[in-house]
Amino acid sequence: MKIELVGTGSIGAIQSCSSTLIDDKLLIDMGNGTIKKLKQTGHLIKDLENCLITHLHGDHFGDIPFFMLDRFMYKIETPVHIYGPKGMKKTVRELFDILFPGDYETVQEIAKVDFIEFEEMKHVNIGEETYITSYEVQHGKIKPAYGFIVEKQNKKIGFSGDSCYCEAIDTIVEQSDLSVLDMSWMESKKAHMGLEDILKITQNYPNKKIVTTHMQDYTREQAKKQNIENLLVLDDGEIIEL
Repeated sequence: MKIELVGTGSIGAIQSCSSTLIDDKLLIDMGNGTIKKLKQTGHLIKDLENCLITHLHGDHFGDIPFFMLDRFMYKIETPVHIYGPKGMKKTVRELFDILFPGDYETVQEIAKVDFIEFEEMKHVNIGEETYITSYEVQHGKIKPAYGFIVEKQNKKIGFSGDSCYCEAIDTIVEQSDLSVLDMSWMESKKAHMGLEDILKITQNYPNKKIVTTHMQDYTREQAKKQNIENLLVLDDGEIIEL
């Protein structure tokens, strides 16, 4: 699998909002600025077939109206499916109406974005032998918030979404060959993991690869100094092959 870190930053960071692209077709989160970032790195929006939304914070779903407009303007007719928490479709509609009042029906008629809300996904096939399993994580007051495992060709990639260190994180890391994990701060928080959590995870799972995302600039700088074999602190646009 080709894993491209579209964005690795958190709100306020220099680098773009946390988003990951798998095999150019599956996007994990579509926060503000994600669509322009994809275009700047040479990707074609029409190639996107599926998107997983971890939770309904703007830096994780806020670009969906712009994605819909892009499909509308370029008359992209290939199917696209966006999977997300209950209430996603209503929330996207409300956001669209704020940004572009009165245009939702006209745009969606052409864009044909299929919103699929779920409470749980267990080994769900989304095409091309790609399977998704969801895990409810703990992201402060935001409920539900999800992490995922993406499985393809007997390889598994885990995603924490935004979460503090909880039982679901251990489950995701244990079952995955490589995990992309929230590392917003230096220390643990109620809604996010910190560098101290990530260091603990790398020690507990020395045979698992850990990739950090959703980083503040200082946290990224300090994490890069750790020089831990199974910890990858990467920047926007970097690619990993699994």
